[in-house]
Amino acid sequence: MTEFPTARVFVRVCHVKRGYEDRERHITSGFARHGIPVNWFLDWDISDISAEEKARRVDSEKLLPAEISCAMKHIGVWQEFLASGYPYCLVFEDDVILSNRFSRKFNEGLAEFADPDRNAVVYLGNGGNYYTALWRLKKGRHLYPAPHCRNTDSYLITRRVAEARCAWFAANKITLPIDHQIDRIDAQNGVEVLWFERPIVEQGTQNGTFSTSIIGRKSRARIYQRLEWNWKKYRRQLFGYTSRPHR
Repeated sequence: MTEFPTARVFVRVCHVKRGYEDRERHITSGFARHGIPVNWFLDWDISDISAEEKARRVDSEKLLPAEISCAMKHIGVWQEFLASGYPYCLVFEDDVILSNRFSRKFNEGLAEFADPDRNAVVYLGNGGNYYTALWRLKKGRHLYPAPHCRNTDSYLITRRVAEARCAWFAANKITLPIDHQIDRIDAQNGVEVLWFERPIVEQGTQNGTFSTSIIGRKSRARIYQRLEWNWKKYRRQLFGYTSRPHR
């Protein structure tokens, strides 16, 4: 098995202090198969965010408590990363499902990325079922320019990207879900957005493996969700799909 590059990659999994033990077990066993260290980021659960903290950090009445918590967890991960000496940061949410060839493909993608000073982010998963069209893919190539992020379930960033994002949040409040917010921040800072093709991660709450943790978001029967997901997945892999709803 290809060894995961633990010496170069800072890894964090956004999780909660209590609850979702099924996800915890899934992550622990899945990561162990690939030799990936399981380092949980547990700060900024919903219960940790006081009214005063929310007023200081958030400027939106539309965001759900779980969306605010999720955003603050990602920001917290980037801050921890910048306090470390690692050149790369790999962030996961706790519902990720890794492909059987994750470590080998990840190492190939990292070699292709090449420069730890690159102002770029790589989205490893297929969150939102976004894909580059089949006819655009080239043998041996994994990273493709993209118009926006693919959700925040799994991504790789460099210190340059983390610094720019943290600087923005130090001066501005959260107004959007984290994936839409960082799209705008990265565009302002000229960050290259890259999609890993074909993805080596799936988001379990989207493909029907797990129920969503965002209270207030409509949930459907998992079997229906799984069938719809797979239909979109294989159709969009063929023709491509990049259209993203605005927030």
